[in-house]
Amino acid sequence: MNDATMMEKPAKLIPVLIGGAAITASAVIPGINFLNCLCCAGVMGGAILAVWFYKKNFPYDMPFRISDGVIVGTLSGLVGSVLTAIIETITMGLGSEQARFEMEQEIERAFDQAATQGSDPAVLEGVQQFMTTVLTNPFMLFLMVLVFTALVFTGFGALGGVIGGNIFKTKDLPTPADPMN
Repeated sequence: MNDATMMEKPAKLIPVLIGGAAITASAVIPGINFLNCLCCAGVMGGAILAVWFYKKNFPYDMPFRISDGVIVGTLSGLVGSVLTAIIETITMGLGSEQARFEMEQEIERAFDQAATQGSDPAVLEGVQQFMTTVLTNPFMLFLMVLVFTALVFTGFGALGGVIGGNIFKTKDLPTPADPMN
């Protein structure tokens, strides 16, 4: 075994937190969040940023593989989903009573429109009760946002990790000449 395989890989915590923060910023900052309309480009960009920071910590003679990028990208997506769920729950759950009332009115209008289009009234009532429960219970709101963002952000974070891993992977290092020849 050579020294490169004996060395430990650098810590992932700081690059993952940086990538997760970038993913969260791309999801919650108005205007910037439109990046995610382009196949979650903000999420993948945050994951690539995390991979870049992680690669910077590698020693020159330690190989950096695509799998290293996938792990860092996926973890960044997971961190981004938790941070986004917290921020979205705070902004939606602690909004003004007027904003909450307007949201409930908009949901009610949408359900009224669905009822006029021949949808099953029992299903509509169940969905409306569920939506009301989610919007009025901060814990349920947090769980719903977390589940959705975890699925999307970890998937696209992993894809960003694959892209970053391909960009930053170690090219074949020159092997020392065999002394026996």
